[in-house]
Amino acid sequence: MHHTEHTTQMSYQVGAFALIHHQGGYLITRPVHPLQPGAQGLPGLILNAEPGSNPVELHLRRVIREQMKLVVSDLRLVGSYVARGTQGGHGDARLHLIFGTEYSAGILDPDPAQFTVAEWIPGTELLEPGGAPEWLQGAVREYELVSPAPEPAAAAPRSRLGFMRRR
Repeated sequence: MHHTEHTTQMSYQVGAFALIHHQGGYLITRPVHPLQPGAQGLPGLILNAEPGSNPVELHLRRVIREQMKLVVSDLRLVGSYVARGTQGGHGDARLHLIFGTEYSAGILDPDPAQFTVAEWIPGTELLEPGGAPEWLQGAVREYELVSPAPEPAAAAPRSRLGFMRRR
């Protein structure tokens, strides 16, 4: 039985990225060494640690703090897509997970060694045709579906259907 040979041939990387929302905008970065396809990226990391050693969310929180000096609220999975990995010259599949979250504290201060640009871009701008890569638009749409509308709705019962309204 040579099972071990097969498992080592296909390295399968997982990337975790944060779609950070703040006052109608999202934190979009331009990394020095992009981990995602396209010029626009999100703060995040490629998980090289053994799965199970630490929840993805903990790694991602730490990285957001290190990369951007920001603290965020709960992380919710809002998208995933498969990209070809290029890290270390391997052409293997890489699964990218996008977690939506709200900004909660900190002053945006991107690490200049890792990012040339990091700025808040209005969601409406990202969703315009050609405004962002497809994977990013999909994550923004999903995040906006599962997030309560910002206006206070004291009388309305909290049902998920209320968030499906199209403007």
